[in-house]
Amino acid sequence: MTMTNAELLAGARDHALTAGTREAAIDPDREARDHLRALSRLNPAVGVAEGLLAVTTIPVVPVDRDTLVASGEPFGGFSEAVQHYQQRPHDGVALQIGAQRDGGVLVAIRSTAAAWNAWLAERGTVARDVVDEDGRVVATNRSYLDPGRHTKVHWSPPGVHARTTPVVVGRVALMAEGEKVRTDRAGVGEVGWVAWQIGAAWQLAGKDGMRLAFTNKALDHGVELLAEGVLPMAAHRADGWTLSATEVPCAIEPAAVPLWLVDAFGGKWVKA
Repeated sequence: MTMTNAELLAGARDHALTAGTREAAIDPDREARDHLRALSRLNPAVGVAEGLLAVTTIPVVPVDRDTLVASGEPFGGFSEAVQHYQQRPHDGVALQIGAQRDGGVLVAIRSTAAAWNAWLAERGTVARDVVDEDGRVVATNRSYLDPGRHTKVHWSPPGVHARTTPVVVGRVALMAEGEKVRTDRAGVGEVGWVAWQIGAAWQLAGKDGMRLAFTNKALDHGVELLAEGVLPMAAHRADGWTLSATEVPCAIEPAAVPLWLVDAFGGKWVKA
Protein backbone atom coordinates (compact mmCIF):
# COMPACT_ATOMS: atom_id res chain seq x y z
CA MET A 1 0.00 0.00 0.00
CA THR A 2 1.37 3.41 -1.03
CA MET A 3 1.72 5.85 1.84
CA THR A 4 0.83 9.52 1.57
CA ASN A 5 3.43 12.25 1.98
CA ALA A 6 1.85 13.13 5.32
CA GLU A 7 2.24 9.54 6.56
CA LEU A 8 5.81 9.37 5.28
CA LEU A 9 6.74 12.58 7.06
CA ALA A 10 5.06 11.44 10.25
CA GLY A 11 7.29 8.37 10.16
CA ALA A 12 10.32 10.55 9.42
CA ARG A 13 9.50 12.73 12.42
CA ASP A 14 9.38 9.64 14.63
CA HIS A 15 12.71 8.55 13.19
CA ALA A 16 14.24 11.95 13.96
CA LEU A 17 12.90 11.96 17.49
CA THR A 18 14.23 8.49 18.32
CA ALA A 19 17.59 9.42 16.81
CA GLY A 20 17.79 12.45 19.08
CA THR A 21 17.98 14.96 16.23
CA ARG A 22 15.19 17.19 17.59
CA GLU A 23 14.54 18.82 20.95
CA ALA A 24 11.11 17.96 22.32
CA ALA A 25 10.94 20.87 24.75
CA ILE A 26 9.95 24.41 23.73
CA ASP A 27 9.52 24.93 19.99
CA PRO A 28 10.49 28.53 19.07
CA ASP A 29 9.11 27.96 15.57
CA ARG A 30 5.67 26.85 16.69
CA GLU A 31 3.83 29.94 15.40
CA ALA A 32 5.45 29.72 11.95
CA ARG A 33 4.83 25.98 11.77
CA ASP A 34 1.18 26.44 12.70
CA HIS A 35 0.93 29.05 9.96
CA LEU A 36 2.37 26.61 7.42
CA ARG A 37 -0.11 23.94 8.48
CA ALA A 38 -2.94 26.43 7.99
CA LEU A 39 -1.68 27.23 4.48
CA SER A 40 -1.48 23.50 3.71
CA ARG A 41 -5.28 23.27 3.81
CA LEU A 42 -5.30 24.89 0.38
CA ASN A 43 -2.02 23.38 -0.85
CA PRO A 44 -0.88 20.08 0.73
CA ALA A 45 2.66 20.65 -0.59
CA VAL A 46 3.07 23.38 2.04
CA GLY A 47 2.49 20.78 4.74
CA VAL A 48 5.15 18.59 3.16
CA ALA A 49 7.54 21.56 3.23
CA GLU A 50 6.84 22.04 6.94
CA GLY A 51 7.47 18.37 7.61
CA LEU A 52 10.71 18.31 5.63
CA LEU A 53 12.04 21.35 7.46
CA ALA A 54 11.36 19.52 10.73
CA VAL A 55 13.19 16.30 9.93
CA THR A 56 16.03 16.84 7.47
CA THR A 57 19.27 18.78 7.09
CA ILE A 58 18.97 18.55 3.29
CA PRO A 59 18.10 22.05 2.01
CA VAL A 60 14.36 22.40 1.33
CA VAL A 61 13.58 24.35 -1.84
CA PRO A 62 10.30 25.82 -3.17
CA VAL A 63 9.44 24.95 -6.80
CA ASP A 64 6.92 26.11 -9.37
CA ARG A 65 4.10 23.57 -9.36
CA ASP A 66 4.00 23.15 -13.16
CA THR A 67 7.66 23.42 -14.20
CA LEU A 68 9.18 22.12 -10.94
CA VAL A 69 11.96 24.68 -11.34
CA ALA A 70 13.18 26.31 -8.13
CA SER A 71 11.10 29.42 -7.44
CA GLY A 72 13.24 30.70 -4.58
CA GLU A 73 16.31 30.06 -2.47
CA PRO A 74 16.42 27.14 0.01
CA PHE A 75 14.39 27.95 3.11
CA GLY A 76 16.47 29.17 6.05
CA GLY A 77 13.70 28.13 8.42
CA PHE A 78 9.95 27.94 8.95
CA SER A 79 9.45 31.71 8.89
CA GLU A 80 11.07 32.02 5.46
CA ALA A 81 8.80 29.25 4.20
CA VAL A 82 5.75 31.13 5.51
CA GLN A 83 6.83 34.31 3.71
CA HIS A 84 7.38 32.42 0.45
CA TYR A 85 4.08 30.53 0.42
CA GLN A 86 2.14 33.66 1.33
CA GLN A 87 3.48 35.17 -1.89
CA ARG A 88 3.32 31.97 -3.99
CA PRO A 89 0.62 29.82 -2.38
CA HIS A 90 0.51 27.22 -5.17
CA ASP A 91 4.22 26.31 -5.22
CA GLY A 92 5.46 22.81 -4.57
CA VAL A 93 8.49 21.72 -2.57
CA ALA A 94 11.74 19.88 -3.32
CA LEU A 95 15.05 18.81 -1.81
CA GLN A 96 18.38 20.08 -3.09
CA ILE A 97 20.37 17.46 -4.97
CA GLY A 98 24.15 17.16 -4.64
CA ALA A 99 26.74 17.31 -1.87
CA GLN A 100 25.19 17.79 1.58
CA ARG A 101 26.32 19.53 4.76
CA ASP A 102 27.08 16.24 6.49
CA GLY A 103 29.42 15.11 3.70
CA GLY A 104 26.90 12.82 2.06
CA VAL A 105 25.34 13.24 -1.36
CA LEU A 106 21.85 13.05 -2.84
CA VAL A 107 21.80 11.91 -6.47
CA ALA A 108 18.82 11.20 -8.71
CA ILE A 109 17.75 10.16 -12.18
CA ARG A 110 14.90 11.79 -14.11
CA SER A 111 12.97 9.96 -16.82
CA THR A 112 9.66 8.45 -17.79
CA ALA A 113 8.83 5.06 -16.29
CA ALA A 114 9.26 3.40 -19.69
CA ALA A 115 12.72 4.92 -20.21
CA TRP A 116 13.88 3.93 -16.72
CA ASN A 117 12.66 0.36 -17.18
CA ALA A 118 14.45 0.13 -20.54
CA TRP A 119 17.67 1.45 -19.00
CA LEU A 120 17.45 -1.01 -16.10
CA ALA A 121 16.81 -3.91 -18.47
CA GLU A 122 20.03 -3.07 -20.30
CA ARG A 123 22.37 -1.80 -17.58
CA GLY A 124 20.86 -3.27 -14.41
CA THR A 125 20.68 -6.94 -15.32
CA VAL A 126 23.13 -9.81 -15.53
CA ALA A 127 22.85 -12.70 -17.99
CA ARG A 128 23.50 -16.30 -17.01
CA ASP A 129 23.68 -19.09 -19.56
CA VAL A 130 21.90 -22.37 -18.90
CA VAL A 131 23.85 -25.33 -20.27
CA ASP A 132 22.87 -28.94 -20.77
CA GLU A 133 24.88 -31.98 -19.74
CA ASP A 134 26.95 -31.68 -22.92
CA GLY A 135 27.95 -28.14 -22.14
CA ARG A 136 25.72 -26.57 -24.80
CA VAL A 137 23.92 -23.31 -24.03
CA VAL A 138 20.21 -24.05 -24.14
CA ALA A 139 18.87 -20.82 -22.64
CA THR A 140 19.92 -17.51 -21.15
CA ASN A 141 18.35 -16.16 -17.98
CA ARG A 142 18.54 -12.50 -16.98
CA SER A 143 18.17 -11.27 -13.41
CA TYR A 144 18.03 -7.73 -12.08
CA LEU A 145 20.83 -6.35 -9.93
CA ASP A 146 20.03 -4.83 -6.54
CA PRO A 147 19.42 -1.07 -7.02
CA GLY A 148 19.86 -0.36 -3.29
CA ARG A 149 17.39 1.51 -1.13
CA HIS A 150 15.99 4.50 -2.97
CA THR A 151 13.17 7.03 -3.20
CA LYS A 152 10.73 7.17 -6.11
CA VAL A 153 8.81 10.34 -6.96
CA HIS A 154 5.92 10.14 -9.40
CA TRP A 155 2.80 11.88 -10.67
CA SER A 156 -0.68 10.52 -9.95
CA PRO A 157 -3.67 11.50 -12.12
CA PRO A 158 -6.77 13.28 -10.85
CA GLY A 159 -10.03 11.43 -10.34
CA VAL A 160 -11.92 10.34 -13.44
CA HIS A 161 -14.55 13.01 -12.81
CA ALA A 162 -11.91 15.72 -13.19
CA ARG A 163 -11.14 14.78 -16.80
CA THR A 164 -13.20 16.12 -19.69
CA THR A 165 -13.22 14.56 -23.16
CA PRO A 166 -14.36 15.98 -26.49
CA VAL A 167 -17.51 14.71 -28.15
CA VAL A 168 -16.57 11.96 -30.61
CA VAL A 169 -18.63 10.13 -33.20
CA GLY A 170 -18.02 6.64 -34.48
CA ARG A 171 -16.48 3.46 -33.14
CA VAL A 172 -12.91 4.22 -34.27
CA ALA A 173 -12.97 7.68 -32.73
CA LEU A 174 -14.39 6.28 -29.49
CA MET A 175 -11.66 3.64 -29.29
CA ALA A 176 -8.95 6.25 -29.95
CA GLU A 177 -10.32 8.53 -27.25
CA GLY A 178 -10.58 5.61 -24.81
CA GLU A 179 -6.95 4.70 -25.44
CA LYS A 180 -5.94 8.31 -24.78
CA VAL A 181 -7.75 8.23 -21.45
CA ARG A 182 -6.08 4.95 -20.47
CA THR A 183 -2.66 6.38 -21.37
CA ASP A 184 -3.32 9.56 -19.46
CA ARG A 185 -4.53 7.63 -16.42
CA ALA A 186 -1.41 5.46 -16.44
CA GLY A 187 0.90 8.47 -16.63
CA VAL A 188 2.99 6.77 -19.31
CA GLY A 189 4.36 10.06 -20.60
CA GLU A 190 4.94 11.67 -17.20
CA VAL A 191 8.48 12.27 -15.97
CA GLY A 192 9.43 10.90 -12.55
CA TRP A 193 12.50 10.65 -10.34
CA VAL A 194 14.48 7.94 -8.55
CA ALA A 195 16.93 9.13 -5.87
CA TRP A 196 19.62 7.70 -3.59
CA GLN A 197 20.98 9.23 -0.38
CA ILE A 198 24.62 8.19 -0.09
CA GLY A 199 26.09 8.45 3.38
CA ALA A 200 29.34 10.29 4.13
CA ALA A 201 30.70 7.41 6.21
CA TRP A 202 30.32 4.98 3.31
CA GLN A 203 31.95 7.41 0.88
CA LEU A 204 35.04 7.85 3.04
CA ALA A 205 35.46 4.23 4.13
CA GLY A 206 38.61 2.74 2.70
CA LYS A 207 39.10 5.53 0.19
CA ASP A 208 41.88 7.51 1.92
CA GLY A 209 39.81 10.66 2.42
CA MET A 210 38.22 10.53 -1.03
CA ARG A 211 34.55 11.24 -1.68
CA LEU A 212 32.21 10.13 -4.43
CA ALA A 213 31.20 12.77 -6.97
CA PHE A 214 28.78 12.78 -9.88
CA THR A 215 28.02 15.23 -12.70
CA ASN A 216 24.81 15.91 -14.59
CA LYS A 217 24.77 13.75 -17.70
CA ALA A 218 22.47 12.10 -20.22
CA LEU A 219 22.34 8.31 -19.97
CA ASP A 220 20.93 5.85 -22.50
CA HIS A 221 17.21 5.58 -23.33
CA GLY A 222 16.50 9.20 -22.42
CA VAL A 223 17.42 8.78 -18.74
CA GLU A 224 19.05 11.85 -17.17
CA LEU A 225 21.41 11.73 -14.18
CA LEU A 226 21.07 14.68 -11.79
CA ALA A 227 24.05 15.53 -9.58
CA GLU A 228 22.75 19.04 -8.89
CA GLY A 229 19.38 20.71 -9.07
CA VAL A 230 16.28 19.69 -7.13
CA LEU A 231 14.38 16.51 -6.28
CA PRO A 232 10.66 17.44 -6.29
CA MET A 233 8.80 15.96 -3.34
CA ALA A 234 5.27 17.38 -3.56
CA ALA A 235 3.22 19.52 -5.94
CA HIS A 236 -0.34 19.84 -7.18
CA ARG A 237 -0.47 20.86 -10.83
CA ALA A 238 -3.16 23.11 -12.30
CA ASP A 239 -4.47 20.15 -14.35
CA GLY A 240 -5.12 18.13 -11.18
CA TRP A 241 -2.12 15.79 -11.25
CA THR A 242 -0.41 15.30 -7.87
CA LEU A 243 3.29 14.65 -7.27
CA SER A 244 4.31 12.48 -4.33
CA ALA A 245 7.21 10.36 -3.08
CA THR A 246 7.25 6.70 -2.04
CA GLU A 247 9.71 7.51 0.74
CA VAL A 248 11.29 10.58 2.29
CA PRO A 249 15.09 10.47 1.71
CA CYS A 250 15.79 11.76 5.22
CA ALA A 251 13.92 8.74 6.62
CA ILE A 252 16.36 6.42 4.88
CA GLU A 253 19.52 5.59 6.77
CA PRO A 254 22.34 7.04 4.63
CA ALA A 255 23.97 4.02 3.07
CA ALA A 256 26.02 2.67 0.21
CA VAL A 257 24.87 2.89 -3.37
CA PRO A 258 25.57 -0.36 -5.27
CA LEU A 259 28.90 -0.23 -7.08
CA TRP A 260 27.30 -1.23 -10.38
CA LEU A 261 25.18 1.93 -10.19
CA VAL A 262 28.24 4.05 -9.34
CA ASP A 263 29.90 2.74 -12.50
CA ALA A 264 26.77 3.09 -14.62
CA PHE A 265 26.29 6.67 -13.43
CA GLY A 266 29.93 7.56 -14.04
CA GLY A 267 30.71 8.25 -10.39
CA LYS A 268 34.29 9.28 -9.61
CA TRP A 269 36.36 9.39 -6.42
CA VAL A 270 37.81 12.83 -5.71
CA LYS A 271 39.67 14.41 -2.80
CA ALA A 272 37.33 15.40 0.05
